[in-house]
Amino acid sequence: MRLTDLRFALAYVLAVAVPAATLHLSAPEERLAAGLTAPPFAWPRVLVAHLLTALPLGVLVARLIRSAPAVNEFAPGVWPVAGVAVTGAAVLVCPGIGEAVAEGGFDALPLLVLRALIALALVFPWCVWAADPPRPGTAVRSGWQFALGGAVALVPCGLYGEAAAEAGTERAADLVRRERVVRADAALAGLIELGSDRPVMGAAPATIRKGYATRLPQLAGSAARPLPANAPPSDRMARALVLIQLDRPAEAAGLLEGLGCPDDDTVTLLLATVYRDQERWTASDELYRRVLDKLRPQAASNPRAADMCATAIEGLAFNARADRRPADAEWALKMGLDVLPGRAAQFHLQLGRHYHDGGRPGPAREHLREAARLDPRTEPEVGKVLRQINTATPGCFSWQ
Repeated sequence: MRLTDLRFALAYVLAVAVPAATLHLSAPEERLAAGLTAPPFAWPRVLVAHLLTALPLGVLVARLIRSAPAVNEFAPGVWPVAGVAVTGAAVLVCPGIGEAVAEGGFDALPLLVLRALIALALVFPWCVWAADPPRPGTAVRSGWQFALGGAVALVPCGLYGEAAAEAGTERAADLVRRERVVRADAALAGLIELGSDRPVMGAAPATIRKGYATRLPQLAGSAARPLPANAPPSDRMARALVLIQLDRPAEAAGLLEGLGCPDDDTVTLLLATVYRDQERWTASDELYRRVLDKLRPQAASNPRAADMCATAIEGLAFNARADRRPADAEWALKMGLDVLPGRAAQFHLQLGRHYHDGGRPGPAREHLREAARLDPRTEPEVGKVLRQINTATPGCFSWQ
């Protein structure tokens, strides 16, 4: 490989790697815990996608700049230093941009253009470093090439951003539903940065975040108040719930473990959920199974026992999926059909999603259609997953 080719390859790799790693590691801990990166890029894959798709336009602009004789008088080593400097400036500026975006309620298109421009600024110095001065008489790139470069910088990321927003909406809804306020707040911020108008639990992401802006300081103040050593179990339980909402699972687990109430099913389920948040899958599974073994005989006649069994079964399925044990997740959901036949529609729906995620469209369709037959209220979600199956299935064939 020639030295020039090596410089080209190194420059383009660094053009993506340096900004992506630096910006991601500069993001606040609560954003990283929610799977986000530095604002206004929301998710790490969106950041990387923007940097990659900005390269063609960056190369065109760099070659145009290189056509100016004064630019070529700079030492080649200036441009990598400039690339690092621009990345450092972005680390300082991006949080402020994120705050402005969070307050402004911008639509998806202007935010897409904003992210593309930031990405172009980040890759540009590296592209100049990679570009050679044009030979005498070489024509400047034509307008259609710049238009094509701009389209490459915008269109793929726009489509990818839509897909990321759809997945992020489901994630945010799950966090809001489970009262994980800190993580939900960060996930909602990501949706706002993408300009998503999809409702989360029936409300706009910005609306929920406004409520959290008041709620989070209240929770933090509650957690900061000392808990007396002789505090009753109910107070310790309430404090554990606050700590869970604040994404402090280790402290919550310590309080719940200290209660010493192995027969309290509510405490057991809550501790299992905390272990789940800590990715302590085995410990969490053990507690879910304990509740399930105890309450399973009562599930048919006792609504409270049925609710707790449903929580335990869904917890086991969640743990298995997160721990890459698809067979165990399938077993848990099928057990739900046996233990809670009155809630079969929900378990059929979850089995349909599970099979779809595992690349098994045939069983997925069977369970989804059974869910819709048992409970017409599931039809919107069933239709959504069926459309995903029909789109993603190789050859676009569908089994009717």
